[in-house]
Amino acid sequence: MMQISFQFSAFSSQFWKPLRTAVFSVILRLVFSLFLLSSCNLGEQPAVIYVTATFEPATAGPTLPPTETPLPTIPPTPTVPPEVALQIADQYLTNGYFENAVATYQIVLTNAPSPDIAASAAFGLGRAALREGLFADAVNSLTDFINRYPTDGRAVRAYFLRGDAYMGLSQWAAALADFQYYLQQRPGLVDSYAWERIADAQVALGQLDEALLSYKAAADAGRTLVPELALREKVAQVNVTAGQPQEALNQYTAILAVAQNAPYRALIEFRAAQTLIDTGDTENGLARMEKILSTYPETSQAYDAMQILLAAEREVDDYARGRISFFYGDYQDSIEALTRYSTQNTLANIPAELHLLLGRAYREIGNGAAANVAFQTVIDQYPTDPAFGQALLEQGRTKFLATDIDGAIEQYLSIGDNYDYLPEAAEALWRAGYLYGTNENPTESRAVFERLAAAYPDTEQARSGLFLAASAAYNLNDLAGAERLYARLATTTTGEDQAAAYLWVGRLAQGRGDSRTAEEAFKLAASAAPDTYFSARAADILAGRDSFARPTTFKFEFDEAAQRAEAEAWLRQTFSLTQEGDLWPLTPNLQTDARLIRGNELWAVGANAAAEVEFGDIIEAYQNDGLASYQLAIFLRGIGAYQPSVLAGANVIRAAGVPTLDAPPYIARMRYPAYYLDVVLNVAQRRNIDPLLLFSLIRHESLFDTYATAAAGEKGLTQVVPATAQYIADELQWPDYQHSDLFRPYAGIEFGAFYLEEQLRRFDENVQAALAGYNAGPGRAITWLELSGDDPDQFMTTITIESTRIYVQRIYGFYSIYRALYGAG
Repeated sequence: MMQISFQFSAFSSQFWKPLRTAVFSVILRLVFSLFLLSSCNLGEQPAVIYVTATFEPATAGPTLPPTETPLPTIPPTPTVPPEVALQIADQYLTNGYFENAVATYQIVLTNAPSPDIAASAAFGLGRAALREGLFADAVNSLTDFINRYPTDGRAVRAYFLRGDAYMGLSQWAAALADFQYYLQQRPGLVDSYAWERIADAQVALGQLDEALLSYKAAADAGRTLVPELALREKVAQVNVTAGQPQEALNQYTAILAVAQNAPYRALIEFRAAQTLIDTGDTENGLARMEKILSTYPETSQAYDAMQILLAAEREVDDYARGRISFFYGDYQDSIEALTRYSTQNTLANIPAELHLLLGRAYREIGNGAAANVAFQTVIDQYPTDPAFGQALLEQGRTKFLATDIDGAIEQYLSIGDNYDYLPEAAEALWRAGYLYGTNENPTESRAVFERLAAAYPDTEQARSGLFLAASAAYNLNDLAGAERLYARLATTTTGEDQAAAYLWVGRLAQGRGDSRTAEEAFKLAASAAPDTYFSARAADILAGRDSFARPTTFKFEFDEAAQRAEAEAWLRQTFSLTQEGDLWPLTPNLQTDARLIRGNELWAVGANAAAEVEFGDIIEAYQNDGLASYQLAIFLRGIGAYQPSVLAGANVIRAAGVPTLDAPPYIARMRYPAYYLDVVLNVAQRRNIDPLLLFSLIRHESLFDTYATAAAGEKGLTQVVPATAQYIADELQWPDYQHSDLFRPYAGIEFGAFYLEEQLRRFDENVQAALAGYNAGPGRAITWLELSGDDPDQFMTTITIESTRIYVQRIYGFYSIYRALYGAG
């Protein structure tokens, strides 16, 4: 067998230093396993499923489902067979080592012993270069692949990929030709997306008339709803620019025919109205603006439409104007408009809401006295109106915002005393109890909350209040009172609240030496809400484990065939299935589903974001179908669409109505996978982090979507914010750091692990505090830890940011499942 000699020169300097130094220690142990792998018949490896318009693979179809465990990423050695080197290159590409992948594909291509291996290397080289943004290299590689292997099944997709590379080089004519060729050879798959690219290229070439036709073809070709609407918006805007307003209006009409979201509909209505006005049809344009005012008054478009109507000297009702300005935040205009309306109409024609809004607007500009007058008008003049109770609450809130805490408490208690029949009475008592508790009067707080629970036992306020009262009793060292309150909650709540209550009953019984009651309470907590923090914490206490106790060993290799058989037997029993043979292959209905066909093709040509939207649509459509969700989870895992696969796997378990760990391990691992295993294990070993903790964090942060992005700029698998990422890059001496580097799986994992390790060291390996610091900043976590001491359960109660508390709790729950699936001892 031909061997490949790897010699990295300039490429080696691009290989990130910490990884380079770590991996050489494992080379000797892994070379032998590589030779064993290379001696296997590669044709017996699990086949990749390619969806076509009629789902007719070139072969009879795979006999095994795609495996969930990737090959390890191993640095090339002087004696690695080319078949294995190709798999290493593929793994580099998956993990985001694009430069490494390019270099390895080049070496395989140079030394490949067979056309099949050479073709795979050439195709992989083009994909890797495109992913890295090396557009010229991608064009060259894909051109070489197309010329040398014109009959390869991937050749037509290579045209699509090369078209994207040409777009990156602004070589519009070449891109146009490639996408047109792709459409000719593979019609009916992703026509909409190909036509859109064609149109974009035509616009860049100044071929506006042709572009409009192409955009229309893209819009008419069909895709999942959300991207279709985005495309139609784009087409409408191009039509406006091209001086074809009627075509733009047609697109807006098509959007409004299916869009359901009110703010989005308001936006489209506004654009349609503006288009009419801009083209001289002022009357119809203003009429559509008036429609926005009456239909979507709480949107910003209503305010903008109102300004246009006023500028056109159209009459706008002052009550409507006041409401629209209030919702927009123009409080002064709201006050003026509402005041005019109230002085020009009789009391019978003035709704109570006007005075409520007027009071809130006055309060927003700092005029509390005028606000209270407006609220008092509601109380005096509208005693039977639903706004009556709201006005009472607003008076209390106005005093609170003016820092008159005593006055606010008095107002809220007065509502409970005098208006106990109102639906707002429970809320008023809760606010009074909360203000007592946050102003160093826990005794009164507890009394009010107990009163609330007695008077309104079935309300959310009562449940929340009892938890706060129990916590207050605990902090006052009234442990018997706290236990009584938690016991009451345990018998009046369900799910996660019940688990939390039983957990604390167990803790308190344990503290007073009643081991029998404690054990029973912990068992009830563990069973009350499986997969949640409180049940996981109770299970840890029962097992004598500390929080986030690391297992002594890890297991990431399994007998997939045996466990799959076990899982499919469970599926048959759980969902009463009569289908014979393997259950994992896609059914004909799924194979021919346009969403899956489009998604798979888009994924194959690197349009991952668009593919995930298509996948998400079909996953949602089959969310209650356990068998279809199982098949989708395996298929999506097989093509590397990890986040959609996790969602589909979760739907299997939800459809069965069982806790994750009551499902077969094969299915549970699809919901809690160990993707990017090689990278995670490497980083975890170097930084002495529990790999299961890192998997739990990744699952929560991104659900294994390496391209995940959040509102504050968080990116990648571990969702690091820009400022923190720059700090980490400086600490790591990361060369030429760009925030987009975090889209590479290995980089996202490395940055998140660095910051997590830093928090673990700062908090002396206290994982809960470290996670709180990771999420909310170490300063806040230090404060919370000082308040709670070393008690992990008390620490959770001191976290004042709800999103951070939920963050830590969820990762705790995830970790308990990961430990059960992949840990031992």
